[in-house]
Amino acid sequence: MRDSYDAALHLLDRQVLDCDERLVCKVDDVELTVAADGSLVPTGLLAGLPALLPRFGPRLGAVMARTHASVHDVVAGGDAPDVVEMDLVDEIASAVHLTVPGAGLLRPREEVDAAAPERVRLGQLLGMPVTAPPEVGLHRSSRLLDVRITRVADGRGSVVDALVVGPGRPGALLGYDRRSESGPWLLADAVRWLHRHARVVEVGPEVEVDRDRGEVRVGPGASVSPLLG
Repeated sequence: MRDSYDAALHLLDRQVLDCDERLVCKVDDVELTVAADGSLVPTGLLAGLPALLPRFGPRLGAVMARTHASVHDVVAGGDAPDVVEMDLVDEIASAVHLTVPGAGLLRPREEVDAAAPERVRLGQLLGMPVTAPPEVGLHRSSRLLDVRITRVADGRGSVVDALVVGPGRPGALLGYDRRSESGPWLLADAVRWLHRHARVVEVGPEVEVDRDRGEVRVGPGASVSPLLG
């Protein structure tokens, strides 16, 4: 699996194929688990309408999710998305490839232990407004557009180590890929201009993702760089 990738860009809405190249599901959201140190660790690929519908927004998505849950209220776990454990991912390319057969793989996350780690969805974070003092240099209408996930060697596997922020809405970077920088100069220039306000903010003490208030706060000491040089 690649050492670094952007979760929304490289995972959302992609097909998941098992080790025999058979379709398992589509990635409708990504599960992030809050580690003991507060970092976000990708732990699962979420699939099914309970994962997809909330991405339609806090209003429409909530209505659609409630309707779906009410229709499936007689089915155990009907309101919970199916999950594919991140440990089973072998490669992230045009599709997400797994190391195992897909038969019987999809099942809802079942946790009854109150001490279970907190889990959040990527879709709950995308679109959060980003606030920062002027000297940081972020566009005044910046929002959280993506999260950058990097492999680490401390037992967590991978961790969210940077945020991609900028004006617009989640999905605004769908035409962007870091490999596009090495393409034809005209295309590279066009992509660079389109994303001229996008920034990469390294996760650290000066960066807080406040899930309760639904916003990201970036302090003056944060490490910020252009998405494309």
